[in-house]
Amino acid sequence: MSLRNALRAGTSDCHADVDALFGRFDLGREADYRAFLSAHARAVPAVEIALENSGIERLIPDWHERRRRDLLVDDLAAMNAPLPPSLAAPDMPDDASLLGAVYVLEGSKLGGAMLAKAVGDGLPAAYLSPFGPKGGMKAFMDMLDASGADEATAVEAARAIFALFHKAAAMELEMAAS
Repeated sequence: MSLRNALRAGTSDCHADVDALFGRFDLGREADYRAFLSAHARAVPAVEIALENSGIERLIPDWHERRRRDLLVDDLAAMNAPLPPSLAAPDMPDDASLLGAVYVLEGSKLGGAMLAKAVGDGLPAAYLSPFGPKGGMKAFMDMLDASGADEATAVEAARAIFALFHKAAAMELEMAAS
């Protein structure tokens, strides 16, 4: 099985769970959209920084074109929303872990492009807007399959990143309900 297929199969339950949880935010409503961005801000910067500290640019030379934390911070600032405290990113001690984590972030970009259409008029949406190197997703998927990385380790890392997003969304939904 290719690594991309192993990741897809090994994280499908997590992916569906996180999608359902984030689907509870109405991106057309400013308060919900702010909470949605805050949830992402609890996870994305921590994961991106952990990836960089673990040497992701060695595996993905165009990493600087792929990261999104600055766009996320800018969108929150445009809404006069404070940056929430980050959750702790899991350890990523090897290439398979790095690739599993990036798999989740890259997939999030695809989902974000679809979600951008639901953002309310006048609300900032740079974080959700498509960007990155042309052909970046295909290049990443091809690199995944050619990497020879351990499938089980990559899947475990991806599941940990999905769990981080789940925790972040649950925190924001709980705060909104109180």
